[in-house]
Amino acid sequence: MNKEYQLLERTTIDLPAYPQRTENGELLFCLKGYVWIYINQQKYELSAGCVIMTFPEQIIFYSNATQDLKLTVFSFSKDFRNEIFYSLPSDKISFLREHNQSSFQDEEWNNILDYIQLLKQKCNDEKNTYQNEIIIYCCRMLFYEICNKSESTYSKTESSNLRCQLKDNFIASVITSFMEHRSVEYYADKLCVTTRHLSKTLQQTVGCSAKEWIDDYVILEIKVTLQTTALSIQEISNQFNFPDQSYFGRYFKHHTGMSPSAYREKSLDFNTKFK
Repeated sequence: MNKEYQLLERTTIDLPAYPQRTENGELLFCLKGYVWIYINQQKYELSAGCVIMTFPEQIIFYSNATQDLKLTVFSFSKDFRNEIFYSLPSDKISFLREHNQSSFQDEEWNNILDYIQLLKQKCNDEKNTYQNEIIIYCCRMLFYEICNKSESTYSKTESSNLRCQLKDNFIASVITSFMEHRSVEYYADKLCVTTRHLSKTLQQTVGCSAKEWIDDYVILEIKVTLQTTALSIQEISNQFNFPDQSYFGRYFKHHTGMSPSAYREKSLDFNTKFK
């Protein structure tokens, strides 16, 4: 099996029950059914005809999947991602990172299915000397198709562009600075807007206040840290710059209903059971 890329099928039973930080990037094609996918706390709804791209190091969580869910997933390593993106304009890559979901219908969707079929054939064509090069070019064509669709959809919502840009900038800032800063005031000042305007914009675009988004993202990062590291609760408290372990415990329990140690034990028990 090639470690740089892999094409696989994913159903409801294959979805992880807890948030996970991804090592690879993925192109997910929803062939059937319905699922919510949270990428760094941003919620996307996938149904048949939807395509979404994730990047390495993002935190992914699935929810509300229907029993008939069927996804085709092209998973690729960081190195292979660099090969794919090598000749793509940087503005297209940035655009795809912020607007990574597209929905196709009818003939457009049939064209995407043709690409998927071509990827399947070439992923199995191990005797082809130029297998990697062919797959790279196939992925580039797919990215241009997705980018074209996203740009078309985004241009139709020009009136909401400023709100979306502010939302995107806020989220990017939180992801960069959440360890040190968890106040709405900090991000509003950084983005040169009032706290009221920032929270109103978040409410309009993602359905929650700026404070709720910050807290939800911090909790998400803490959950992943509890699941994937051997750091003590005190060390995690220090890492996230909480005043002390007691305050950290109260903060986590307020948002999750359980202590950090209880969450760690529950998640580890679940992962051990289903390995």
